[in-house]
Amino acid sequence: MHFLPDTLEEDAAGERYWPDGFKQVIREEIPPALYSDFNEQSLGQIYKEKFSAKYRAKYPDLKSFIEQVIGLVVIGAENGADQGFDGIFKSFMKESALPEAKPYARHLWPYIFSGPFKEKIHQAIVQEYKRDKSLQYAYQVGYAAKYGGFAEFIDEMAWRIEAGIESGVDDVLAKIYRSFRAKGGLPQGRRRPKRLKEW
Repeated sequence: MHFLPDTLEEDAAGERYWPDGFKQVIREEIPPALYSDFNEQSLGQIYKEKFSAKYRAKYPDLKSFIEQVIGLVVIGAENGADQGFDGIFKSFMKESALPEAKPYARHLWPYIFSGPFKEKIHQAIVQEYKRDKSLQYAYQVGYAAKYGGFAEFIDEMAWRIEAGIESGVDDVLAKIYRSFRAKGGLPQGRRRPKRLKEW
């Protein structure tokens, strides 16, 4: 693929991973947004019914259970960001238009994507992506004729990452609610490894 530049070995070592520092905003913003809804009143009865006896060793009290639920949502959001970027990267590889920014039509409770949260995550993505040399190169080679400038291109990428985050939250909430209905424990949450730049 000619979108990604050939770099000197020392430059490549400095650009080994695709940028994802914006995920810190996800880690900072989502837990406080969820604590008002995931609390003793909303999750207390579920904890008592589903997580007594054999789960007490894992979640010794309601607070640790709530923290685990919120942690799963954060991981789901981060993985959703990765999925959003994967769609963009596939477009780079095919030398095609960026994918549409389509979060799910459904939104499971609690819906946390307020205007201020969306603005914070959008700006964090834009600030990080606009400094990336590979993205600058991809724009110059394949997208300059399609967008009014590099800033517009990065803005469009950010919308697609946001859609991925929103869908990732919905995916993990669905898994959590299914686990509440079943007899098993909470779903496992695993972050994806950092995405290597490969060319």
